[in-house]
Amino acid sequence: IREQHAKPSEIMVLAFNRAVVFEIRKRVRDLFRSLGYAAYASRVRVHTFHGLAMRHLGDAAPSVTEELLPALARRLTRDAAFRATVAGECRVLLVYEFQDVNEEVYEIIRALHSGSGERAGVMAIGDDDQDILRWNRKPVRVGWGRPAVEAGGVFADHYFGRFRADFGGADLSELTLGVNFRSSPEIVEKSQEMISGFFGRRPLLRRLKT
Repeated sequence: IREQHAKPSEIMVLAFNRAVVFEIRKRVRDLFRSLGYAAYASRVRVHTFHGLAMRHLGDAAPSVTEELLPALARRLTRDAAFRATVAGECRVLLVYEFQDVNEEVYEIIRALHSGSGERAGVMAIGDDDQDILRWNRKPVRVGWGRPAVEAGGVFADHYFGRFRADFGGADLSELTLGVNFRSSPEIVEKSQEMISGFFGRRPLLRRLKT
C-alpha cells in the first residue's frame, strides 16, 4: 500500500484452511490499525481456496467439497468473463503455504492472474520440505532435469518450478528464509548433516537448502 500504492481492495490472499485465514485477517487488522488504515482492513480479500469457490460458484457450487476446486478451475479456465469477475481489480495475489497446491489449485492461481489482465503481482510463500499432500495430486508427466515419470502424484517442487517459469523470468525475486526459529542449534546442525549427506549422493536433486 505504501510502497507500491496498491489499494486494500486490490489485494487478495489465498490459503488452504480456515484457521490460517482467521489468523491472517487478525494480523491484517492489527497491522492496518497500527498504520492508521483500520477502516480499510476489511477490504483486503482473504479466503481459503474453497471459500473463494463457494463465494463465486453460488448455486452452481457442487455439494461435495472435493468437487469445489475442480469446478472452479474448470470455469475459470473456460470463461474469460468469469475470470475477470473473480479476479476483480486484483493487483496483488498472495498465496500462503504454496507447497499444498495441486493441479486444480495451480490452475486457479494462473486463471486469477490471467483474469487480472496479467497485471497482478503474484507472491507465493511455501516450503517444499513440508510437502505432505502428494496423495492429493494426480500423476503428471514431469521432467525438470530428471527423466520424465508418470507414476504417483508429483512432489511440490514440481509446482515451485512451474511457478518460476510462469510468473518469474527476469523479474522474479526469490527470498530464501534460512533461519530456523523453532529448533535449537544442535538440532539444526545434525539435521543439516543428514540432509547434506542424502542430497550429496544424488547430484541431480535440486532441493538442498542450507
